[in-house]
Amino acid sequence: MQRRHTTPQASTSSRSTLSDETNDVRDQIIHWLRDAYGMERGLEAALEKQANNEDLSRTVRDRAARHLGETRRHAEDVKSALQSLDTDTSALKTGVGVLAQASKGMTTKFARDEEIKDLLDAYAMEHFEIACYTALAAAAERAGLSQIAEMCRRIIPDEEKMAQALRESLPREVLGYLFEVEAKER
Repeated sequence: MQRRHTTPQASTSSRSTLSDETNDVRDQIIHWLRDAYGMERGLEAALEKQANNEDLSRTVRDRAARHLGETRRHAEDVKSALQSLDTDTSALKTGVGVLAQASKGMTTKFARDEEIKDLLDAYAMEHFEIACYTALAAAAERAGLSQIAEMCRRIIPDEEKMAQALRESLPREVLGYLFEVEAKER
């Protein structure tokens, strides 16, 4: 096994080794794209929940609704990238992504501070998406898949904008929540 963080050296005696390494990188990119597709599809339900949550400000609900459209577009872009590699999405990985987000939603459903926990999770997920697409872009670039690398780089600003909107909204949302808690205690 080759050490990590080293550049593979092409052997003059074996072209198949280089070909195998290229296939391994391509296969890894396919796995990561399938993960990204499942992640995007899973986030749709969380964004719908935010967009329809009357306990959140109109600003947060509107931004969540807008990002829901972006998320659906991202999923379609990732699906197209997979098709360009002569493969498709993974029903298993998509199902896991949807189930993972649904289970997070269920765990906060009965929390007293459900909307705050959901916002914290959304903020963390935006950063996770940024990291995933940054890694995918680097891998795709390394594999010579410049169109896929560019797609990833186009998605990242949408995720950054949503993360920024959540970060800016969190203090107001928390203060609004605490105001309601104090009002109920009186």
